[in-house]
Order: sequence, then C-alpha cells, then structure tokens
Amino acid sequence: MRVTRQFDLVLKIGIAIMTLLSLAMIYLYFQVDRVLDSTRREMTDMIVERYQMELGNAAKMIADRVGGSLLATLRTDKAKRSELQRLLRYFKTPEIENLFVVAKSEKGRYRYLLDSETDPQKRALFLQRFEPVSDVWDRTYGSGKKELHRHMENGRLWLTLTAPIVENGELVAVIGGDLSAKIRSDVEKRFTQIKTIMFGVAAVIVVMLVFGYIQIFYYFRGRSKSFVDPLTGAYNRKFLYEVLANGEYADYQIIMYDVDHFKRVNDSYGHDVGDEVLKLLTTRIGRLLREEDYLVRFGGEEFIVFLHTRDLSRVKEVALRIKKSIETSPLVIGDNILSLTISVGINAEAQKSPNIDAAIEKADEQLYCAKHAGRNRICFRGELLS
Repeated sequence: MRVTRQFDLVLKIGIAIMTLLSLAMIYLYFQVDRVLDSTRREMTDMIVERYQMELGNAAKMIADRVGGSLLATLRTDKAKRSELQRLLRYFKTPEIENLFVVAKSEKGRYRYLLDSETDPQKRALFLQRFEPVSDVWDRTYGSGKKELHRHMENGRLWLTLTAPIVENGELVAVIGGDLSAKIRSDVEKRFTQIKTIMFGVAAVIVVMLVFGYIQIFYYFRGRSKSFVDPLTGAYNRKFLYEVLANGEYADYQIIMYDVDHFKRVNDSYGHDVGDEVLKLLTTRIGRLLREEDYLVRFGGEEFIVFLHTRDLSRVKEVALRIKKSIETSPLVIGDNILSLTISVGINAEAQKSPNIDAAIEKADEQLYCAKHAGRNRICFRGELLS
C-alpha cells in the first residue's frame, strides 16, 4: 500500500532538510579546515618575518661590534671572533638548526666567518669553504635584502633565511639560518585541539543525522502501516480522519458500498471465508482505481471509495464498473463458489459538505436508498442508476 501524499511530502521535506544539514556541516568542516590552513600559513609567515628581523638585528650587532673591516678584524682578532660567535648564539633558538655568517671571496666562493655551533667538532672553521645548496645567498648578495628559500631535505621542510651585513653602505657578508619543519609542527599544535573539537562536533552531528534518517524511516513506515486495515489492505478510519479529514476530501467524490447479505456469508461459511471475501473484493475493486484514488474500509463490510475527480460522468462510470465487477464474477474460495452483490451510494458533491462526516453521511443516505430499493443498486441524488 502506498504512503499517503501528505506524509510522503513530509518525508521528502524531512530528508531534504537533513541532507542539507549534512552538506552544510561537511562544507563548514572543510571551510574551517581551509581557514586553519590559511591561518597556519599566515602564522608561519609571521614567524619567518620575526626571524628575518632577528637576523637583521644580528647582522647589525656584528657590524656595530666590529666597527670597521669585518673580514680584517676576524682574520687578526681571534678573541673578537670568539666573542661574536658567542653573541651569535643568543640569536639561535630551538627552531633554528644552523646560524652562521659567510662571505664571498673575489673568486666567488663562499667562506665561513662565524658559526654559532657550540660543539667544536661540528663548528665550521674560520674561512672554511661553504657550499650553498640554494641561490638564496647569491640573491642576498645581489639584492642586498633579506631573502627566504624553502626546500625539502630527506622528506623534511627547511626554510633558509638570509640577511645582509653592511659596512659603510657596502655588503660585506651574509648571515643565514636554517629553520626546520618543526616551526610548522609548532603552529600545527596550536590548532590540533580546535580541529579535534571540530571533528568531534561534526562526528556527533553526523551520528545524529544518521539516527534522524533512521528515525524518519521507521516513523513513517510505522505511520503508513497504522493507516492500513490489516485484513484487507485498504486504508482505515484512522487514515480517513487524520489525513482526508484535513480538507483534502473536498477534492474527491465519494462512492460508498456495502456487501449485500454479508451476515449470511459469515453464518453459512464461517468468519474465515467472510474475511477472505472482504480481501478478494478489496483486491478486485482496488484494480479498478487509480493511484490518486483511495479505498477505505469504513467498518465491517462497508467501504468508501474516494475518487479524485470532479467529473460526474466518471463517478457514475466507476460506480457501475465496481458493481458489475462484483455481480458478474463469483468468488471461488476453497470448494465454495459465492455469488455476491453490493449496494452503492454516491455523493458527488463532497466539496459542499462542511466536514468529512457530513460528506460521508450524504453518501450513506444514498447507500440506504440503494438497499431500500432492493440491494444490488446504485443510488445517486435519490435516484437509481442503471
């Protein structure tokens, strides 16, 4: 049995709303993730800018401390070289793996001048050759400005920062430092909790949405079943008063029928056969109706057809077909052959009734007319149809 159009519409709207909420949450999660990625990049840039500034301060400190020719001073004054390397270590932080000063010789080769490494075994020697792995040093020499280079080494992100050391307006050396990917992970940690919370909230909402879908499915499946007569499969009075009574009956014409002498069937053949009669008749009449029509078991052997039409000739035609399908085709139930008839009453002006009870009452009056006329009749507006 099909779900009623009203509840089918509500179900579709509910599913649409839940789906939109699901999509909105997915969109929001990825939007937040994108914002976090953007924020991480911005914070990384801020940290890089901070270290570039620190390198600039270190470069200025070295120039100020020397007060003259950097290369000449470092060549002749070992104490000054040691002092500058010691001061250079103050600018080294856990994020900076290497911090050193190099200069380019007349032959274009780079040589170490200062190295902040504390381990003598690892520290570069004065004027030891330096082999750059990128052009960031050349770029600083060329531009006289701070430069940045990003590169991967053994699957790890490195940032090389450089700043010029200037004496009397002339670039004489370059200070540089290597920042490892740890800076990225530090920034990532700041948002781990936020992402975890967001993921948790999203997961809870998704679970709630899935639970909501399941609830909607079972609710409307149970709701639909509650509108169906368990014996015949026709709609029941609950459907009649909870759905059709809400004004929709006005779009239908009412055909009310009753199985003639049905008590005799129960008395002669038993209630099991009587039940089978009602089921077979419901199936037979249901085949004569369209999807938009409704067949309702009003009580006992009394049924109502709600025909979705305003065409009076169609109402009469369907009523005649229903009556003829019963009287011309006996029912075979086990070893029993039952010839049955029905009495039919028509109310083709249901829209004029103030409520569904009034509309059904007028159809019932016509049904009484058909029975009073000898049964196996159709009565409409107090007259019999042939």
